[in-house]
Order: sequence, then C-alpha cells, then structure tokens
Amino acid sequence: MTPQDFLDLAVNRTLSFTSVGSENLVGVEQFLRHDLSVWADETGRCTYGRIELRGPHLCFLYEDAPDPNNCWIPFMDDGTLLVMSQGSREVQRISDISDKPVICEGAPVS
Repeated sequence: MTPQDFLDLAVNRTLSFTSVGSENLVGVEQFLRHDLSVWADETGRCTYGRIELRGPHLCFLYEDAPDPNNCWIPFMDDGTLLVMSQGSREVQRISDISDKPVICEGAPVS
C-alpha cells in the first residue's frame, strides 16, 4: 500500500492504532486532510500533526514533538492494515476505522 493510498483511505476518518503483540491501544488519529491530522494518545491528550509523504513513508510532525524522523510505512498483511515505524520497526495495527471525531481532553495543543 502506498502512503497516498493510505491517506485516501484515512482522510475524513478516525483510525485507532493498536500495538501488535500487546494489543494495547496506542491512540487514535483523525485525518482532517491529506496534510493535517489530530492525534489523541491513550490518555486522551491531543496534538495536531502535519503529514508529509517521503517516498514509501508517511511522516508526522506533531506540534508537541516535531520529530522529523517520525515516519511510518503502511502495508497490508492478510487483509489487515498495518504501519511500521521507519526507525524502531515497531508495528501497529489499525484496529478500527470510523467517522467519529477524536475526543480530546481539553483543546488540542497548538
């Protein structure tokens, strides 16, 4: 799956990310546009993220942690949508895709 295909699926939706192995919820991300998202971690704390496409990677520059190397490779495995961190090789499964907005504890960091 290309990063553009991933974004085409994700824009105007909210995706839930679960750690492969532990099955713990990592967080949820509402894709507002192809270049902007709002991420809520497992505590409900939110931050906006700027999305960049870099070759096979989707890179997220969050306002509270602008790490230029926060990049992920989307892929399908046996019908399951997954993302793998470019750096740590951590794999997360997209456990839910909905039209519900992200619920934040307070306003997103801006």
